[in-house]
Amino acid sequence: MSEISHHGYEGPDGRRDEAAVVRAAQVGNQRALDDLVAGYLPLIYNIVGRALDAPADTDDVVQEVMLQMIRDVRTLRDPEAFRSWLVAIAMREVRRHWRLRRGAPATDGIEGLEETALLSDPGADFVDLTITVLSLSGQRQETAQATRWLDADDRQLVSLWWLEVAGRLTRAELAAAMELPLPQAAVRVQRMKARLEVARAVVRALGAIPRCPDLGTALHGWDGRPDGLWRKRIARHVRTCEACGGVAEDVVPAERLLADLALLPVPPLLLGLLTMGAAGGGAGTAGQDLATASLHHTVRTGRAAGRAARTASISAGKTAVLSATTALVLVAGTIAYTLGLFGPGGQDQRPARAVSAPSASALPTSATEATPTHSATPTPTSKATPAAPAPKPSTEQKTTVTSTELPVRAAFYYPWYSENFTPGGSQYTPSAGKYDIDDPATVERQIKDMQYGGLQAGISSWWGAGKREDVRLPLLMSEGDRLDFSWTVYYENEAYTDPSAATIRKDLEYLRKYSDHDTWLHIDGKPVIFVYGAGGDACDMATRWTQANETQGYYVVLKVFGGYRDCADQPEGWHQYASGLDIQKGYSAILSPGFWKNDAEQPTVPRDLDQFRRDAATVAASGEPFQLVVTYNEWGEGTSVESSTDWPSSSGHGAYMDILHEAFAAHPR
Repeated sequence: MSEISHHGYEGPDGRRDEAAVVRAAQVGNQRALDDLVAGYLPLIYNIVGRALDAPADTDDVVQEVMLQMIRDVRTLRDPEAFRSWLVAIAMREVRRHWRLRRGAPATDGIEGLEETALLSDPGADFVDLTITVLSLSGQRQETAQATRWLDADDRQLVSLWWLEVAGRLTRAELAAAMELPLPQAAVRVQRMKARLEVARAVVRALGAIPRCPDLGTALHGWDGRPDGLWRKRIARHVRTCEACGGVAEDVVPAERLLADLALLPVPPLLLGLLTMGAAGGGAGTAGQDLATASLHHTVRTGRAAGRAARTASISAGKTAVLSATTALVLVAGTIAYTLGLFGPGGQDQRPARAVSAPSASALPTSATEATPTHSATPTPTSKATPAAPAPKPSTEQKTTVTSTELPVRAAFYYPWYSENFTPGGSQYTPSAGKYDIDDPATVERQIKDMQYGGLQAGISSWWGAGKREDVRLPLLMSEGDRLDFSWTVYYENEAYTDPSAATIRKDLEYLRKYSDHDTWLHIDGKPVIFVYGAGGDACDMATRWTQANETQGYYVVLKVFGGYRDCADQPEGWHQYASGLDIQKGYSAILSPGFWKNDAEQPTVPRDLDQFRRDAATVAASGEPFQLVVTYNEWGEGTSVESSTDWPSSSGHGAYMDILHEAFAAHPR
């Protein structure tokens, strides 16, 4: 960080050695710890302030982040990674705070609501502070205001991207903070930028003089507060309204607008508290417990005083704020003196692997290769009652959808748990135990696991409207939206009932409640759907799907059958579902770890990690449009690559996911 002072920590070439500052702080050098607090506090303050939608809580979260840094810097193994480590702490704390607020009981946070209700300007927040302090105008001001219209996850990302374009973070540091691989981070930034541009158009339309009268009608019932639902509604009006059609003209890219903006200065109150924190954190091992306890007391006092200051400012103006701030500094000073951190008169008394693929000629390409039975045990059409209501994606269409570029890497996924973890339900035991897919933490873990394995999407088993797989789809979509992971479904009934074109069309219309959402996997602007099939299928299957899809516009990927290439009606794609390696040239490549059904005495296809590694390299290097894993978590048929006690690994993701991670990283999309 350019803000960190030298204080004697120069390298051989005379330039500042920031790692040396960190190493000095780790061994108890108080001046070095002060430098870290003072140098990095502006960065963390700006990240947290822009990421949170609760401006009254910004100081609290910043304090927690910096206190963690003060407390845990000794444990950091690589001083060169200090900034990435600290920014990652900040984003984890932001996400933790956001989840706590989201899950708080109805009576929680009343104080904050009352405080907000008293504000003369309920929109006043970090955005207003940015506009005022940095004297933003024109399109810079519009861009800052547009961030208010972003959802929580996008606000978190924009807080990092803002600093990336300003040259204060690298893309690698951004990806590390979001706990994403670099390619996934790039996709997520791209999607966030698209939504930011939509939000900019909304801000510009609302600020137009005179405002479009039709827009005024469309705003009936709006309370004046930015949110995602109204962003979509207003953007839809702007997109279709001739009068508003020019709002996007002459728009300067956000990167150019933000590139040279300064950091917002840290409030003196917060800076004073954290200077105290550095003193407490550097008190040495013997006094660490006492210092830490006193430090948290100081923070709690600071929060109370901060709330008093904000409330006072509503009724009595700036004078009250200054008085409350002065009182807090006096409290902090008293505690510092009591701890002996400062001497009489206020003087500072502190001590100064590469994998080769087999030849293409050796690859199986037959559509009749041995195929898993894909049975659902127990009966897949039985309904399940979730432990808690799953959050539902908005029924409002997104203003735009982001198409995923081919090739797409995805895994077949089964939302049948925990009820399918019956005695004898699988030959294997998941490392996570008998997990519950109604638990958001389970879905979050699984999505991050698939992302670690280089996958962009999950193909979730689907048996019809109202069935348990359908009931669980909203939670998959909600977590996918938050983690920038795509979902589609595997239409199972085709293999068992030969549905008519009218029935298929009705199901496709129903699925629009999900597939119009940006989180659904899209290719060329079309929502993707995979379709399972039976061994006896023929060209009439392709014809039924073509007829059903004439008015729906899906990107249909059917399961192959003998002679599928000769059918007159062709879908957009084809795939195989088999218990090994399979290449369908021009369409798909799949791999599977093996097949051992829960009621069989011996595996039909034994597991072989070396063979799976070779198959993964072949699929990754194939270049086929769809590169698919059969399966992520079909435990009943024993085709799972999700971590098991039978194939654990030091990464925590399991041996098969480690192999996918390596193979797909060696062959980027």
